[in-house]
Amino acid sequence: MKLRLLLALCVVGLAAGAFACEGEMTTPTGTPGSPSSTATAVPSATGSPTVTPVPSPSPSATPSATASPAPTASPPPAPTATPMPAPDPIAELKYVLFDRFGRLWYCDPDYYPVARADEADLAEEHFAEIQGDAPTFRAILEHLGYAPAASYTREQKLAIYRDWKMLRALQLEPRGAAYAFNASFTRDEQTGVTAEGTIDASGQITVSSETPAGPPNCPICLASGTYIATPDGAIAVERLRPGMVVWTASADGRRVPAEVLAVGSTTAPPEHEVVHLVLADGRELRASPRHPLADGRLVGELAPGDGVDGSTVITVARVRYGGGTTFDLLPSGPTATYWADGVPLKSTLR
Repeated sequence: MKLRLLLALCVVGLAAGAFACEGEMTTPTGTPGSPSSTATAVPSATGSPTVTPVPSPSPSATPSATASPAPTASPPPAPTATPMPAPDPIAELKYVLFDRFGRLWYCDPDYYPVARADEADLAEEHFAEIQGDAPTFRAILEHLGYAPAASYTREQKLAIYRDWKMLRALQLEPRGAAYAFNASFTRDEQTGVTAEGTIDASGQITVSSETPAGPPNCPICLASGTYIATPDGAIAVERLRPGMVVWTASADGRRVPAEVLAVGSTTAPPEHEVVHLVLADGRELRASPRHPLADGRLVGELAPGDGVDGSTVITVARVRYGGGTTFDLLPSGPTATYWADGVPLKSTLR
């Protein structure tokens, strides 16, 4: 009986000792007695308790009760440049012709029918307009070797402006699958050629004629509708052609017939002014201010009371010209003179 009582007390003591050690059991990485690690005793199939550690949450996984993470600002999108359009194909064809024959030899509207202003200043004035025609602007930049930029130097603007004027002056007329051209070109501003032919979309040039040419006839000239005296009656200046006959003055001042050697015309700028000359005998003339009379005086320098061809100036006023194109002619003979609306003038094409 005593033996059984001792055995029971031993069993109870062993179990109590085992459970008394529960607080000292740790996970392999824990520290005895550390509150960051706990363990749960699970009875095993044999009756002995098995301890399974329960890890505490990681500090980084527990959100702070006093501070929230700062939001991450997205960087602003990088600015993107607006791509330029492809070069204008017609402008590129014109450049093919310039490469073949030389630069266009034409009447620059900044100088004819009368010089307007400093060309570099005009380049500045027109630059926004040039950039507004983006395909042509791209073709000019590529031909001049300029990279697209936010700004350009004064010298670059002048070069761009000169090419822009030249491209506008050369006319290509559609002809089937190609474009026809007829213009004068020069490489040195001294000699040149007048070339006629066609150029197709691939840049293939077919020349029908190519002849030597001198400087273009750039007139300081007459208004459209001015009548020129001829043996067959007065003819409007815009209808005259080389080979036709007009009246001119001989060396001794007689009126004699003469062949028209050349005609010239140029597009006047919108702000171009002509002189409206009125004589006492009723003759009236509209001509550019720097057009010379037969005696060499300029129309724009006349004043009321001045004598002209046996009459007197009544009115000499500058008026805006809206005719678009101005004209002049060169008759044969030693004086290069003719009569325009009855007033003797000297040609500016001589």
